[in-house]
Amino acid sequence: MFLQIVRRYDIILIQELRGPDGKVTDKLKALVNQDIPINSPHHFDKISSEPQGPGGYKERYLFLYKFQKVSVTCSFQYDEGKRGVFSRPPFVVKFSSTQTAVKEFVLIPIHTKPDHAVEELNALVKVVDAAKLKWTNNNIMVLGDFNADGTYVTKKDWKNIRLFTNTYFHWLIANGVDTTVAAKSSNTYDRIVVTTEMEKGVEGSAEVFNFKTNYGLTQAQAEDVSDHFPVEVRLKLKP
Repeated sequence: MFLQIVRRYDIILIQELRGPDGKVTDKLKALVNQDIPINSPHHFDKISSEPQGPGGYKERYLFLYKFQKVSVTCSFQYDEGKRGVFSRPPFVVKFSSTQTAVKEFVLIPIHTKPDHAVEELNALVKVVDAAKLKWTNNNIMVLGDFNADGTYVTKKDWKNIRLFTNTYFHWLIANGVDTTVAAKSSNTYDRIVVTTEMEKGVEGSAEVFNFKTNYGLTQAQAEDVSDHFPVEVRLKLKP
């Protein structure tokens, strides 16, 4: 079921991948490509970060992408120094496509530490600015597990998050949308945020993919896949 979900997408961000040597990303790529010829338009390539996180608990950001549809142009690991805010600093990747209205676009993944979610979300504006400065590209999307709900980000916290208060940024997955699989949870942890320029290329297409409902899974079966539903967006095709 996991493979079926991954293969729906031309680009997919996968988080919480652990392992010091990167073998987990190679194994996942091989698994996803099982029975798919390398010359197929559905064959995936990958790009991943180095392990990010405090102490012995480190995770990688992994993008799997169908390389006949999109290409990786360049990437960088955001570095804010020793006293940085981020528990797992974003790994910023610029993609290009000949098929989409937006020819080049930047994806900024983030998995916040729940207790520091407000501070990390606020600091993401600096990451966006760094990507703009480096690549002179304003087509930017921030995505991932923001932990932006519940006790981690409360109603009174939103005013302290520039990524939310600045109208240049558009939250495509709104508050009140359940992105969690657990039956007793209805939080909107996972988000997609785009700049005004990028919004023009994805208008009205963001949603949560509820694989439990779509594939007729039991609660137990759904929880075996993931504790989060994917959040997704469709880029407009070139006219």
